[in-house]
Amino acid sequence: MGMGGHLLRRENVLSSVRGATAACLLLGSALLVCAIQRGWTDKPVSAVALPGGTAVPTDPAVPLGPAGVIFPPMQGYEGHEVYSFPFPDDINIESYVDGYLATRRDWLQAVLDRSQRFQDAILQSLAEKGLPRELLYLPAIESGFEPRAVSPCGAVGLWQLMRNTAQPYGLRMDRWVDERRDFDRATEASLTKLAENYAVFDDWCLALAAYNCGVGKLSGIMKRSRGSDYWTLRAKGLLPRETAAFVPQFLAVTRILSHPWRYGLDAGSAPAPEWERVPLASSVDLRVLARASGVPLDVLTSSNPDLNFPITPPAGYDYQLKVPAQYAAAVKLAIATADLPLMEFRVHVVAAGDTLWELARRYGVTVSMIQGFNPRVTARALPIGARLLVPVGPGRSSG
Repeated sequence: MGMGGHLLRRENVLSSVRGATAACLLLGSALLVCAIQRGWTDKPVSAVALPGGTAVPTDPAVPLGPAGVIFPPMQGYEGHEVYSFPFPDDINIESYVDGYLATRRDWLQAVLDRSQRFQDAILQSLAEKGLPRELLYLPAIESGFEPRAVSPCGAVGLWQLMRNTAQPYGLRMDRWVDERRDFDRATEASLTKLAENYAVFDDWCLALAAYNCGVGKLSGIMKRSRGSDYWTLRAKGLLPRETAAFVPQFLAVTRILSHPWRYGLDAGSAPAPEWERVPLASSVDLRVLARASGVPLDVLTSSNPDLNFPITPPAGYDYQLKVPAQYAAAVKLAIATADLPLMEFRVHVVAAGDTLWELARRYGVTVSMIQGFNPRVTARALPIGARLLVPVGPGRSSG
């Protein structure tokens, strides 16, 4: 082979090297873009220069391929974690994250699944009130997104409201309903309470701490210690044990549930239901309504966890039945049908001397009807103070 052949071979080798180098640079730049977009690096750059001088923006909202081709966003990707709540650098939220993932992964998945039906309604309320988006996940810490959750101290519902906390916000808690279990009205009350806490303390960590232990108690601790920072009070051991853990746990769960795919959780793809409230003019037995409308009974009961019985309150109560929007037409049609046996009910609190026979006579029904709605009640023993659900016969309204 002559000199020209050697030169040609060398030129081919150099071209291959240059091509491989360019490809490596291209791939490296693309990987950097990918890493920045997925939160694997915090490199503070706004664009990456590809070979040939092409500048590729690293905005996570615009994921690009190695040649500048736009790819669809990574499923579930929402960008870097951004908290509205500042916390010191020495607070290792990741240690709390690791603890939850190591010991409570199944719980996290269950909470995430249950949260789906409430997320849109809560996010809408947060947006209307101008409150931090992270508060969406406070029910995860409070109740695990269980509307019927009850704490040992008597806190109830998604947001775990105490009776004395709920009363100032107009929530009904009577014989028929406990609106602390009404996810819509309880959300309104709880977010209003949180906004008021923030107005008092001008700090979201303190506002959350006060939600946990009470404004009065936290104010007293701060006054005695002359402290004005949640993390300082926590470091000094001045907060109740539960309150000291409350905010870090909330931040950790918020990080996980905000980006479930990053932590191996399945966020699902089913859209949250749209809710409709159907006004009722009289009591409705949900079991009868389910048969008449074709709507599953568990849908009606789970959509109205505020009811103390599977029967709605009597006429004049202005109760509105909550149903997913796709069932609203069927429910309205069934309620409007004359064949649907609607009854009036009263909640009777047993007093000394009451008997089933006397109650049946008073309310114009049979003993068997009272027993049918109160299967645990026996004629021999009516516990004083027990609540009985009693159907009311025609022309009777006492009780």
